[in-house]
Amino acid sequence: MTESTTQLTTEPTSATSVNTPHIDQPTRLSPDVVANIAGTLRSDVGVLSQDVAQVHSDSLRIQLESRTDEAAKRAPADLLSELADLGFSWTSIARIVGVSIPAVRKWRQGEAVAGQNRRRLARLVALVGVLASDHLISDVASWLDMPLAESSFTGIDLLAAGQVHDLVEYAAEHIGSVELLDRAVPAWRDSLDDRFEVYRAGDGERAIRMRTEAGAG
Repeated sequence: MTESTTQLTTEPTSATSVNTPHIDQPTRLSPDVVANIAGTLRSDVGVLSQDVAQVHSDSLRIQLESRTDEAAKRAPADLLSELADLGFSWTSIARIVGVSIPAVRKWRQGEAVAGQNRRRLARLVALVGVLASDHLISDVASWLDMPLAESSFTGIDLLAAGQVHDLVEYAAEHIGSVELLDRAVPAWRDSLDDRFEVYRAGDGERAIRMRTEAGAG
């Protein structure tokens, strides 16, 4: 054999070479294209976030109604005794359910309860269970009696107005006290103490502060 036939070649042949694309200059996206892509992604994420929030909100409703169904099987007098043991006054229970205090007194004595009122009473017991077990709120009765966002409104006021699910969203920390009041009592600022004002905090959420602090910031 001759040297020419035994020497291995490192040069690619037409049969073994791979044709790779030749790029003289790296491809670059224009700022307009990048902005459009980012905008589309942001919109998609925003829609997805809204969908997830809606699914979770719906699941909270289903959970509360399921627990209400279970509580409604119990005798109204037992439900009232449980609420009393948890620190609820008869006045608060009557306000939330939407009846008079004498009516609550009659229920305690075993008198019949209308179906709608029985379910409202059961929902209150179910709500207390959800707030305590799932949202780690100790002493739910006093938590519901606290003023919201330095206003005169409390959780009991909102329950009396039927804003049960918004209150659960607040307990789950998905909305703040200001947004809760905006949803439940749109005109709540009309009763706000002049010493306070609503402002946009650093995290983008609305909050309450003393007016004297506004100038200092």
